[in-house]
Amino acid sequence: MSRALRWGLGLLLIAGLLLGAFLFLPFRDWLPGGTVGNVAKREVVNGTAFNRLFPKPELGEQLVFTQEKRGFSEARLKRGDEVLALLAISDTTTAPAARSKYAGSTAVIQGWPLVDQGPQVSGLLVADRFQVKVIGQGSGLDTERRHELLGAFDLKGLAALKPALKAKDERTARALPPGRQAPVTVPLPKTAVLEPAA
Repeated sequence: MSRALRWGLGLLLIAGLLLGAFLFLPFRDWLPGGTVGNVAKREVVNGTAFNRLFPKPELGEQLVFTQEKRGFSEARLKRGDEVLALLAISDTTTAPAARSKYAGSTAVIQGWPLVDQGPQVSGLLVADRFQVKVIGQGSGLDTERRHELLGAFDLKGLAALKPALKAKDERTARALPPGRQAPVTVPLPKTAVLEPAA
């Protein structure tokens, strides 16, 4: 491979990365934010716990889970091949600034503050911790349908959800992998010393 070709491919890669970052910059407000690395695992609800709380799809629709990680779960609501909306639940423990959007909200669904974030996005803050979002795709969903979808989540179940906190007691330490465990001393049975017969 010639030197000019290598330089050209390198510059093309850099330009692609910059273009991708520029395109996703306007969407950073509704993407799950925060750094999960600086929050202890025991303080964040795992994304698998959210999946059962998503709304049941209506006849002719299907819910396809697309992303699941610690503190976040996302699914696509589809009708045939068309994606109608992205549905997401995130644990704001990883992004506390997300809660501030709901501070001045006067609209509520089932008692939880509701905020419309532009023509395609509606969000709900449940138990001052969990952000539930409906993001219209393609031709989008009207505001009323997005609010219906938010209300169809199991919001009571979500409000009751707690992270699986681990015991801090050091006596309940995890088992180490084989070959890394501390040696175990097993007391040997006492043997009688036989004296020679006289």
